[in-house]
Amino acid sequence: MTKYNGMKKAMMACCVMLLTSMLLPSCLGDDDDVTVYDDVAITSVTLGTLNRYLTTTASDGTDSVYKRSFAGSTIRLVIDQIGHRIFCANPLPMGTDLKHVVCTLTTKNNAIVAEKSITSDSMRVVSSTDSLDFSVPRTLRVYATDGEHYRDYVMTLTVREQEVGTLVWTADDEAQMPEAMAIDNIDMSRLDADASLVPTLGLTGVTWQGRGNVEYTLWAGLTAETDTAMTLWRRLRDEGHEGQWVLMTQAEDNPYYLPAAPQVALAYVGGYLLALTSDGTIYRSQDQGITWRTDEKLQMPEGFQGAPMTVISDGSNVWLQDGGGKKWSGAISN
Repeated sequence: MTKYNGMKKAMMACCVMLLTSMLLPSCLGDDDDVTVYDDVAITSVTLGTLNRYLTTTASDGTDSVYKRSFAGSTIRLVIDQIGHRIFCANPLPMGTDLKHVVCTLTTKNNAIVAEKSITSDSMRVVSSTDSLDFSVPRTLRVYATDGEHYRDYVMTLTVREQEVGTLVWTADDEAQMPEAMAIDNIDMSRLDADASLVPTLGLTGVTWQGRGNVEYTLWAGLTAETDTAMTLWRRLRDEGHEGQWVLMTQAEDNPYYLPAAPQVALAYVGGYLLALTSDGTIYRSQDQGITWRTDEKLQMPEGFQGAPMTVISDGSNVWLQDGGGKKWSGAISN
């Protein structure tokens, strides 16, 4: 707790006058003394409605910005009473406007809260309807009613740099890439469709753990060099029982088929089933390999040079080496 001195008493005098005006009506006609306290603290902080400003790209390539609002009360704030810090437990969604934040501050012993100016040492009493600028960490000062003490808190709000679900790449030319999945000796003897549809060119495969004890294996490739779509087969293994290979929906019956490319590599990263192509496109399947779509949050790393490429994933991370020998590691932001 800090005591006032010098010009700080002038600010405190204003705060005491404000507090007295709030308490006086309840004291008229009452002979009891008004109790003042030297102990102060911010006990809770609740954010009001927050706005996000996001950019979308139209089919003609033009960008436009749109606003989306959400309830700030869903954001959990942590109050560190020892270090006198207030911060969000997790970063706010990407694009959140931190320059216009309304928040409700609850204090101990009816203390008054003021904000310190960003550009000077001046203080301004704040209310639950004031819009505050948290684009930088802000000092909030809590004034005690005894006219002698105050306490400072530093409140910091942060915003995600990437949208949740973004594939984030880190260049790492020294990375030791894990061993790749062996795809040349997969047993394809148990099929639910014509064996002539088993691919023999551009083979790629990936295995991942599903819900419970179910293990998925997806195998893809081309049956001929002229193919415009990848042919995919999937097999499930559940508690030691190995199912047969099931042919995924073919291109003529599926508008969201996986297109062929000079090279395609399957990967499973952070719950995302992906197909990375040497032409720089990434496709995602949300139904275990049936349909495939692009996502603006899933992009190849800047500087990617195409085939021949090596792609290896372990469920949490993916490693990529391009035709120029450059290496990256990647993960899905969450």
